[in-house]
Amino acid sequence: MAANRTDPAAGWAPLGAALLAYHRGERDAEVIVASDVWEDEPTPAAAFYRPDDAPLPELDRTALAHCRGRVLDLGAGAGRHALELQRAGHQVVAVDLLPEAVEIMRDRGVADARRGGLDAVHGEVFDTVLMLMHGLGVTGTLRGLGELLEALPPVLAAGGRLVCDSADLAAVLEDESPELRRELAGADRYLGEVEFGLRFGVLEGPPYPWLFVDPEGLSIIGEAAGYDVTIAAQGSRGAFLAVLTLPQTDHLQDLEEQS
Repeated sequence: MAANRTDPAAGWAPLGAALLAYHRGERDAEVIVASDVWEDEPTPAAAFYRPDDAPLPELDRTALAHCRGRVLDLGAGAGRHALELQRAGHQVVAVDLLPEAVEIMRDRGVADARRGGLDAVHGEVFDTVLMLMHGLGVTGTLRGLGELLEALPPVLAAGGRLVCDSADLAAVLEDESPELRRELAGADRYLGEVEFGLRFGVLEGPPYPWLFVDPEGLSIIGEAAGYDVTIAAQGSRGAFLAVLTLPQTDHLQDLEEQS
């Protein structure tokens, strides 16, 4: 998980505390999610923790089926996806900015759990980078998304892929609040660039930017960064799964030119 750019973990501290509370037996732990789009919403910590006995959503199962070879689970949270991939025989490195998440992952049996982001795997190469639970949102803006996609090739093998999900906020608001969609559409920002804040008990984190990118926007930015973009599946409330693949020949040529 990630948060604001000044202190990457600060905005997520309440989630880390809630995950650890749930892990230690507080089954009714919940996080209050505030935003500049929706009213404050209590969300069970279990929704972020993903207990082993809870079935994964269909989009998540489809995403895991698209993973190949050695996998970097970037923003791994409590580690449910990493555990599923390990059971399927993948070598997985799971990284997260929250120390609580890393502690939980190790307790749950993730073989290689590390604190950090791409810095935690400097010099290593993966066949797949996995970013689920709307993990692209940590980039905050369309510009931030482009920067992330440009930063990934050094850790991806030739022909490597990014498997990720997001949601088209326009579709979500069309179902929930067409009036709010019309109101936000006139703002001087991309509709999917929002702000969130988290609370757990008395612990409240600073607001942080979050991005919901629509399929067309992701395709445009992904292709501009050199990826082949496939929208692999559609879910409810505007959710979708995407696979961004680096062309094998182009990537090899780039690496040769850099060496």
